[in-house]
Amino acid sequence: MKSTLPATHLLRHFLLFVLTAIFLLTVMRSAYGLWQFPKLEQTDSILSLFVQGLRFDLALIGMIALIPVVLGTLLAMSDATRGLAKFLITLYLMGGLLLILVLELLTPWFINTQGLRPDINILTSMPDPFQTLQQVASEHAIPFAIAVLLCLLIIIAFWARLELGRFLRYRLSVPSALVLAVVGGLACIIAIWSTPDLRKPALSPGDSLISVDSTVNDLVMNTGYKSIYSVALPYLNR
Repeated sequence: MKSTLPATHLLRHFLLFVLTAIFLLTVMRSAYGLWQFPKLEQTDSILSLFVQGLRFDLALIGMIALIPVVLGTLLAMSDATRGLAKFLITLYLMGGLLLILVLELLTPWFINTQGLRPDINILTSMPDPFQTLQQVASEHAIPFAIAVLLCLLIIIAFWARLELGRFLRYRLSVPSALVLAVVGGLACIIAIWSTPDLRKPALSPGDSLISVDSTVNDLVMNTGYKSIYSVALPYLNR
């Protein structure tokens, strides 16, 4: 009889991604809050910044994790597709974390020059993203260097914790994998919706309105969520 792994093998990796992403986004929001503290202090919205901000962070994490949690787990039940599952899960978790890091690194420049977080329309309208990144680095050399160093340390630590040499060495047991795919997929949808009652409207940028100041409201969101929402908006309006 071939060896199998319990679904907790994958669950640990998914939880590691969730906790790492929450920590990273919370630290970035704290840094932005300190940067814009005079505006926050005037509006008395510091607590709301982090409470509502957590909702947007969980929504972004749910968007990134939905496919690897559901599809990756199901593919990991078979020896024939176990390699594909390993590739898919690693791609989404590492790629998702890298996306969060890059977008949050660019965000201060947009807040400083345009007073808001960028969405996909603003990002795609940049004539040369690499030139923009160089401009960010030159205008904010010390903070940018520190942020890049911290991001690299986070990526390296996360990569090491994945333990790819042991990751999905055997297929997952079918019963536990099915439970993880169903329960985990539902958890991702609830996180995206930001409410267990899916009959209610899903989380939207309108839920970030905690102040009359647009910059403060934009700090509540994260750039990844705002970008993905701007892509989905045309389809949601149909």
